Amino acid sequence: MVVFYRLWLGVQRCRQSVRHLPTQSSETAPFSTTTTALCAPSASVCTSPPPFYTPLGHPLHNITRPHLFIRLTRLHACYVVVEVLETENPTEVTYHYHLLTGGSVVTGTEGRTEPNLASLDFRTFKDDLDNPWAYGSVWQPTYTSSTLKRPAAWELATTESKRPRLAGSQTTFNHRLAHLVAMCDANLPFVNLQNELTSMNIPHQGLQLEGDNITLSVRLLRVPPCVEVSEETRRALERGLLECTFRLQGRNNRCWLVELVFAHCPLQSSSPREQGTVRHVYLSYETPPAEPVGCHRVIEMFLADWASIAQLHESVLAFSRILHDSPMAFQQFAEVRSYSYKKIVFCYGHNKGSSIGVQWLSGSGRFHLSLGTVGPNSGSSNCHSIIGHQLQEAFNRSPCIAQLLQILHDTQNPLNAINKLPTVPMLGLTPRPNTPFQCFTILPQSPTHVRLAFRSTYCVDIHCKARGTVAIRDGAYSLFDSSKIVEGFTPAPGLKTFLNMFVDGGEEARRRSVNEDDNPPSPIGADPLDPLLLPQALPPPTGQQGFNKTPPSSGTHYPLASPPTTYPTGVIPSPSMIPTPSPASVDPNSPYPTNMPMPSPGHRLATWPGSPQLAGGPRHTAMTSSLSPAQAAIHSPLSDPTHSPRAGASLSSRKLPQRSWAGAIPSLLSHNALHQLLCPSPTPAVLPSLAGSYLCSPLERFLGSVFMRRHLQRVIQQEEALHLLSSTEPGVITFKTEALKCRVALNAQTFQTLQLKATPEAEPWSPDELQVLEKFFETRVAGPPFKANTLNAFAKLLGAPTHILHDCVQIMRLELFPDQSLRWGVQFCLTIPPSAPPIAPPGMPAVVLKSKMLFFLQLTQRIGLPAPPPGSGGVGSEAVSVIVPVVYDMATGSTQQAEIPRQPPGAGNISFLVSNALRRFAELNPPHPGECTIFAAVKDLMTNLVLPLPARA
Repeated sequence: MVVFYRLWLGVQRCRQSVRHLPTQSSETAPFSTTTTALCAPSASVCTSPPPFYTPLGHPLHNITRPHLFIRLTRLHACYVVVEVLETENPTEVTYHYHLLTGGSVVTGTEGRTEPNLASLDFRTFKDDLDNPWAYGSVWQPTYTSSTLKRPAAWELATTESKRPRLAGSQTTFNHRLAHLVAMCDANLPFVNLQNELTSMNIPHQGLQLEGDNITLSVRLLRVPPCVEVSEETRRALERGLLECTFRLQGRNNRCWLVELVFAHCPLQSSSPREQGTVRHVYLSYETPPAEPVGCHRVIEMFLADWASIAQLHESVLAFSRILHDSPMAFQQFAEVRSYSYKKIVFCYGHNKGSSIGVQWLSGSGRFHLSLGTVGPNSGSSNCHSIIGHQLQEAFNRSPCIAQLLQILHDTQNPLNAINKLPTVPMLGLTPRPNTPFQCFTILPQSPTHVRLAFRSTYCVDIHCKARGTVAIRDGAYSLFDSSKIVEGFTPAPGLKTFLNMFVDGGEEARRRSVNEDDNPPSPIGADPLDPLLLPQALPPPTGQQGFNKTPPSSGTHYPLASPPTTYPTGVIPSPSMIPTPSPASVDPNSPYPTNMPMPSPGHRLATWPGSPQLAGGPRHTAMTSSLSPAQAAIHSPLSDPTHSPRAGASLSSRKLPQRSWAGAIPSLLSHNALHQLLCPSPTPAVLPSLAGSYLCSPLERFLGSVFMRRHLQRVIQQEEALHLLSSTEPGVITFKTEALKCRVALNAQTFQTLQLKATPEAEPWSPDELQVLEKFFETRVAGPPFKANTLNAFAKLLGAPTHILHDCVQIMRLELFPDQSLRWGVQFCLTIPPSAPPIAPPGMPAVVLKSKMLFFLQLTQRIGLPAPPPGSGGVGSEAVSVIVPVVYDMATGSTQQAEIPRQPPGAGNISFLVSNALRRFAELNPPHPGECTIFAAVKDLMTNLVLPLPARA
């Protein structure tokens, strides 16, 4: 019994010696076949056996009792086993130390992780005082006794003391056990790492000491080369890598930090951290808690990161060679902000405010591009985010950094202009006002090709070219065959003529003939937007006249008009001079046959030797080198100096006959012209006082006008009072009402507004009334923001009886040309405003014409009018706006306010005051037969309505 207590006290001494270390002590074996708990002296029954069992014949079965299992909490399945044995001296005990480690991890039946019992490793420490940190024949670490700082620490725990103990000295602390546990906790992760490196045939220097022998590390002698890159890249990385070191970081010993030291960096960045001769790259890896520290997964993650470095370095090496040839051209647009071997970041743009990062993701095996903004542009979005996915796909197909920067250079200005288009869904644009509808939808097709869909009806293709130009065409036509229409889109009539107003051209382009724009586009010599079909040469059509005497110069060629059938003497005809017929979708009035096959204008034929296309020299400017005089003939009409593209109203000196295929021919625009086309600007040829508050771009005004003209055709067919007439003019709608004959067409000078030309049929109309009606249609009905229901309401007005339409025109006059002597201003509401009384849903047409006529007016009190008469209670210092629903009874001729449901009664209510004012006017001015009282009642209301102070509050 005395022996048992002595051994039990030895176990308790060991337990107390490791309490301050990250360990957990247990007298029960975690892996056993029978109960191995050391019971207390007073205990009669031992604890139940644990749920894990060791294989039969395992050395763990030979351990005598009592013993102690010390689990190292920072390591996975690692135990220090202390075996307590008695000696001949009845006052002392001896200790044997073992190391028990579990191998791989399996998943238990209840979802918990359990060590793989088949790979349990049991080792015994040597009983060597000079080198206590040593195992038996299984494992020989690199430590020697010189690495241990305090050799007397474990000598205190030997079976025989070498010096007399002082009174009051610590005799219960096992210094050797504490030292062994601490050394296991620090060294075992590196031992596991070395074993993994050795098993993978990666040479290393073994465990090394750093920083006054207090830091451990493992240095690799050579990193395995990446087989996915070229031999040149592998040699460059091997020559530039100076050092590769593994270290443990953090207190939990689960985070590995790998330091890579490189020299001979191929790029010089602007980052202050990357200005030295060597570059330090740090990689960190977190070991999962259920796996051993230094496991195989850490090496695999490092090799994957090394492959990522090699993949990126290969593209960087190729870019460095290009940069060495033309450094100034690169510095004007971009700079290398950072190159950390894991990721390269460029800042580009006029003020270097946009950034793009390139890195290889080993998980997906692809390059990843990250776009952002820095410096003065911080907080805003990168314009290339629109085509970010397309840029990444193109870079993965061809990982060339120089080509990527060239695309960024060619597309930055166009995308900045495209970003200014409204893309937020809005209410009230369609006949269903409660359904949000997107005005413009940006549809990227490739890094240099973007489609703009306008209200899911019209489409514009924008192809970004080099040298500051873009090619714009009607995206409703197929890129493969201009005779076919893309499903879901409708061609925009007049788009080619509208785009020509923004084309920058030379004098030669202004001397072209009128028929050049209207001849069928020739597929020969054209710049292929999608060169997928073979070129064809067909015989010329009969009756074709005129040709361009100037041969095309070298450079980019866009589809040209068909050339003549004869050629100048001594000139070898090139393929671009071969005449071809028009496509099958030409206008029915065209003199060209429609039964002849026609290739797409996207074809291209190689330049013939000796062709005039080879003419030209390097001294041509950027514009002339990319656009020959013959090519510029389709892009640059003669402009009126009074209407420049900067104002959005460039005027062609001649009218171009519209053809159905004309929009398929690309128009070459400069970046400045594209900004003028897509950026919001005031409406040209419209007085600022008449223009609305909605500011939009010239392209939106053109497409919106075309959209409204198309919707007007449907409205005319639905209204019984309107009759559609046939018209021989393309793009013109002609219809008549009871009293007027109307012609609706785009403004021939700007193509940005829809104009109405009204002609009296029977009853006399003054020119002033017709002008008011036309201006109201142009600025309030068919103008921005191009609401479909405004046309529905205006069509109701046009179908009203003549005497009612006369009064409505007078109200329109007061809106367009306000009378300053009146107390109130008026606005004719064509759609129901959101603040209107709850008679109908907002956004619906605000004009209803049956036996009675319902319409809405918005009255706004003027600011700065004289004070109202004393005793009236009115205050005229602040503007007040009120929506008045007006009902005109055609049978009685009376004008009253419509009944407002759920209207609270009260003398101070605004609607109550308006109703009393209209009722009082009807009583004082009874209508005569055939007389309309709308304008008179409204004008009296605008003159005499005074709101009291409570109503204004």
